[in-house]
Amino acid sequence: MNEIVEILGDVVKEAKKRLTISVYDGRGSYNSIEKPDLNYIFGNDMYIKEKLDEMSKSPTVPGKLPKFPLIALFTPVLEQRNSAGYRMKAKVNILIACSTRQEWSNEQRLASSFVHILRPVYNSLFEALKADSRVQVQYDGVIPHTYSENYGYGRYGAYTQSGEQLSEPIDAINVGNLEIVIKNIQCENRK
Repeated sequence: MNEIVEILGDVVKEAKKRLTISVYDGRGSYNSIEKPDLNYIFGNDMYIKEKLDEMSKSPTVPGKLPKFPLIALFTPVLEQRNSAGYRMKAKVNILIACSTRQEWSNEQRLASSFVHILRPVYNSLFEALKADSRVQVQYDGVIPHTYSENYGYGRYGAYTQSGEQLSEPIDAINVGNLEIVIKNIQCENRK
């Protein structure tokens, strides 16, 4: 039976299939990319930083997963397994990030990062989450969470809880207290 970390990994793979982003070309235009690779990392903030730093140091190789766009699940995940109505329930925190330029204004970040990359990734992620048969969605189609667009990471840096800065600027959407409820899976023995 898969746990939250693996289920979200599956959801990220599905999100890619329904995703289209537009990447700024540096000359005033955007290039549309359908089904771009999404990097999925799970771990505490230091582990995620180390993985991104590691990817920055290694050369780009065809077929190798790019660093960005990134969906990072912060662990540990505290799972509640205390109800017959579901298999487990957890409130998780996710970071959706893309590379940015420190010199960009907030208006440039809004257009290049949030409108063309981060919001489409967010929307695709939630569509895939709602479509996953293992995930219980409330009757009104809502999955409770908080949402925050962070423009400061790109200009001033993103830091771990211990004060270490990421090696490059990012723009990001912070999804907090995302309440994921995993249904009970009933298996039938058919002979």
